Amino acid sequence: MKKILNISKLFILLLLIFTSTFSFAQKIKDLTNIYGVRDNQLIGYGLVVGLNGTGDIVSQIPFTENSLKNILNKLGVEVSKNKNLQLRNVASVIVTTELPIFSEIGEKIDVRVSSIGNCKSLEGGTLILTPLRGIDNKIYVIAQGKIIIEKIDNKKSFLTSNLNKVYNSGKILNGGNIEKIVQNNFYKNDTINLQLKNENFILAKQISDEINKHYPNTSVPINSKKITIFNNKKIKQNIVEVISNIQNINIKIPIEPKIFINQTNGIILTNKIIKIKPCTINYKNLCINLQENIKITKKKIQSKQIIINSNIYLEEMLKTLKSFKIETKEIIEILKILKISKCLSAKIEILS
Repeated sequence: MKKILNISKLFILLLLIFTSTFSFAQKIKDLTNIYGVRDNQLIGYGLVVGLNGTGDIVSQIPFTENSLKNILNKLGVEVSKNKNLQLRNVASVIVTTELPIFSEIGEKIDVRVSSIGNCKSLEGGTLILTPLRGIDNKIYVIAQGKIIIEKIDNKKSFLTSNLNKVYNSGKILNGGNIEKIVQNNFYKNDTINLQLKNENFILAKQISDEINKHYPNTSVPINSKKITIFNNKKIKQNIVEVISNIQNINIKIPIEPKIFINQTNGIILTNKIIKIKPCTINYKNLCINLQENIKITKKKIQSKQIIINSNIYLEEMLKTLKSFKIETKEIIEILKILKISKCLSAKIEILS
């Protein structure tokens, strides 16, 4: 493991960048979702035709052949059920999409097509008319169209990305036509419910208090996840404007203290200034004593006891540990012990 390299200068430089503020503002729309305002997932089964010999081997995938026969019979083409079709230009697929909230009948949306048989490639294929259903088994979208094979990043390396095609799935741009809409209930019983994306009692109350500053006596935090906004005359007159204003309110979020350690080059950074509390810990043959207004002496160094002034910040402690030639992996363990001992209040993140 490499030893800490030029930690003090780099630490101070980046510390100034990260600690310019001890909190940052986030809008309510980034911290919460409106209850009842969400997309709805749809699914359907269909057939892709027009493939260049890359479709399902129908003798091995019987439901592809049966589906094709059923479609042909509905179109008035008689096909004997006992006759085996030797085709390689057809494939069975699952079609999925998400029906956007507040969508309207007649709008077009993208759909995704994925092979479920032994099709080698959907490239060049066309999805034939396929109904997409919701969890209530009702048809909301009809899909059809030419399939586009996408390129994806297989993330083989950290700095460069290799784009490869995945041939057994693809998209149909604007391939879904909305036939039915989902009724939303985000403003049910003259109330709006906000759901926090992450449970937090303190944040729920903070958001509620900020809303009440703009719309007095309307907001109540129900629990760590839910905030209810009750009806008043102003909200009832223009609900869209009120929701827009509420979502645009800034909430000051305290920065959670974090220590970032790169094990490869030994660099240690923090996102804010971190103070060390007095305590004594033991690690291997070292006794690290964090006290107030105490200076290190040669005698104490020789006896394997490190005494550090606790009225300092993490940066100073790291400099002291560096002076004892302590390696990064040992510093990580020391910091973990300090955290367990409750004299270090920060999250430790190890970077490879």
